[in-house]
Formats: sequence, structure tokens, C-alpha cells
Amino acid sequence: MRAFARDLGISPGRLSEILGGGNIPGKRLTRRIITSLKLDADDTSHIMRVVDRQKKIQTELKGAHQLDMDQFSLIADRENFSLLCLLETENFVSDISWMAERLNVSEATVRDVLERLSRLGLIKQGPHGYQSTHKDITTSHNIPSAAIREYHTQGLKHATESLLNVDPDLRDITSIEMPTDLNKLKIAKEHIRDFRRKIAKLLEEGETTEVYRLNIQLVPVTNVAGSRKGAHT
Repeated sequence: MRAFARDLGISPGRLSEILGGGNIPGKRLTRRIITSLKLDADDTSHIMRVVDRQKKIQTELKGAHQLDMDQFSLIADRENFSLLCLLETENFVSDISWMAERLNVSEATVRDVLERLSRLGLIKQGPHGYQSTHKDITTSHNIPSAAIREYHTQGLKHATESLLNVDPDLRDITSIEMPTDLNKLKIAKEHIRDFRRKIAKLLEEGETTEVYRLNIQLVPVTNVAGSRKGAHT
């Protein structure tokens, strides 16, 4: 690593951060890395696209509060993020009964969530009641997989309940199956991440009165070679 860093003209520490995903290189340095590794045209195109996308995400999330592993594990339950979003709506009422009714949970659950979020410094009580301490919240890249699985499991369950109980005019649940080139899966996932952020930006502009969740599932229907029954990702 020291020799490679020397050839690139950067410190070993910075190279270590780049390899670990903690530092996004600029286009010039990315070009030097590509040249040093003698990458072909396809790999070069992919790396340049990833760097551009990460720089864009970095700009969009500038100033966002990043949760560490322990914090995310503590608030992985769906109600925590739902309440944080509810606080940002324009018609928010800082009343436990009102919050419980809006989120369709018990008042005891609301009290527990408020206590947990207050203890973690994610909300505070101001002159007009509860309010968020951070407008945007993100997670680190090394969240425990068990916490991620639990969070997404709850989201999928909620989507199923919406399919059965919510008027079609107030929700959108669709699916499509297609023959797939696995070599393009990484690119597809990049497009999904970009789409997710564009939708969030669109819906957060204007008069925000409700809290919505966007679930996007891209999963194999066939038995993909190399996968195993019961595997978790």
C-alpha cells in the first residue's frame, strides 16, 4: 500500500481511506489510479461513474447527521424513523395522543420512542414542543446486518399491510419480472439509489402533511448460481 500510495503521489493514510470507502477521490486522482492499475474501458467507465455518483451523494448529504452502529441498532424499529419524519410535517402537533393516532401506534409506544430519540440527541423539546435536532439523518456503511434486516423486514410488512388496507389512489405498489444480465446488476442498483433520492427530494418540497415510505425491491426470482437457501445480505 505504501508503494502504491507513493506512485499515486498521496499518503498511505489517504489511500487506506479511499480503499475503505471513507474518502472519495477526485477525477484526477481517479484517473491516476485507473492508469496505475491498467484497467480496461469497461472498468474505467464503471469506476468513473461510481466516483461521480458518490461525489453527488456526498454533496447532497453534506451536513447530514450520521448515525453510528449503536445508534442505528437502538432505533432500527420503524416507528422511530416514522416519528422523526412526522416531526417535520407542517401540521405537526406536539401531543402524544395526536402522534399515536397519526402513526397508528399506542401512546405507550410514542412515549418510548420520544424517550429513546431524546436520549440519543435526535430530538429535543423547544418552546413549541418536540422538534428534530437534525433535518437529515444518514447511516454509516458498517451498520450491523441484523439491524438492517430487521428494519427492512418491518418495512416490507408495512407495505403488505398497505396493499391490503390502503386505497390504491393513496399508494403505488407495482412489480415487473424480466430476464436479467447479472453483469449489469451493480449499475441497476446505482440507478435505484439515484431514483430513491430524486423521489425523496420531489416529495419533501411543498406542503408536507403526511409521512410516506418508499420500498423498492429488486430480487432474484430464479435460483441464482452461487446463492444459498437462507442466505442473508
